[in-house]
Amino acid sequence: MNTNKTMPYDADEIREIYRVIKIATTHSTWWFRGHTETYKNPLTPKIFRDEYIPKNVVRPETESDVIKEFKRVAPALTQNIPNQDDHCNWLFLMQHHGAPTRLLDWTENALVALYFAVENFEDGKDGELWAISPYFLNKEGYGFNEIAIQPNEILQYLATEPYLAIRPASNNQEKQEKLAEKCGLSEIPQYPLDLYPTMKFSRMVAQLSTFTIHPIPHQGKNTIPDLLTDKKYLNRYLIPQYYKLNLINDLKSLGISRRTLFPDLDGLSKTIKDALFHTPSGYNPPNPPEF
Repeated sequence: MNTNKTMPYDADEIREIYRVIKIATTHSTWWFRGHTETYKNPLTPKIFRDEYIPKNVVRPETESDVIKEFKRVAPALTQNIPNQDDHCNWLFLMQHHGAPTRLLDWTENALVALYFAVENFEDGKDGELWAISPYFLNKEGYGFNEIAIQPNEILQYLATEPYLAIRPASNNQEKQEKLAEKCGLSEIPQYPLDLYPTMKFSRMVAQLSTFTIHPIPHQGKNTIPDLLTDKKYLNRYLIPQYYKLNLINDLKSLGISRRTLFPDLDGLSKTIKDALFHTPSGYNPPNPPEF
């Protein structure tokens, strides 16, 4: 996997961060993603990150194993499950509950992404805010200028590909070609795809959730930073850790908090716990930003 090639903007002044948000919110076609710390490969789905790359060559089918185990046990824990062959919605369900998948979370709301970038204000680490042009990503990868929704042939392929249990050192092209043909495609999808998911959970609605779904990385040749090298379509803003406290409180005053972003019992419990044990002290609201 390739390291990030995108040059970051260092938001050294809190006023600059507000300026970024102001610009971002006037461009409704952009999507955003926040990280509470910086990463070597920041736009890589969890299942493809280093900690999930198997070191034992006897079991290289990590992604397939994760999905099979989740689908095996999930019916005993909830009645709200997709049909067995509804591969897209199984991925959405897994992502919702924190299982490692080939999906990457984004949001249409810059303030929501900023919240996730600063929520761990006591960790002593810089955060980062990403902004992407989803229409241009799909145009660069697949030649069409729209966001995928179900049903979609490329989405169906990428959601089904994990079941091929592809081995990195094997010749998998024949299996991939057969699957592509079955999905109505003339070529094997090789790039990330922006998509609007079916909104099945309240937090997806609250967070204005969107996704990118990714193929298996090929030595950093098919990642988002590889496709979008122009800052007009992909930007990264660093958020110094010493601004996180002010920002988390400013966001709360704007109605952006864990309680509003996670409108369920998990969100309520976390909100109560934070209020009891992590109430910030010495907070001084900043002057209004100048745009």
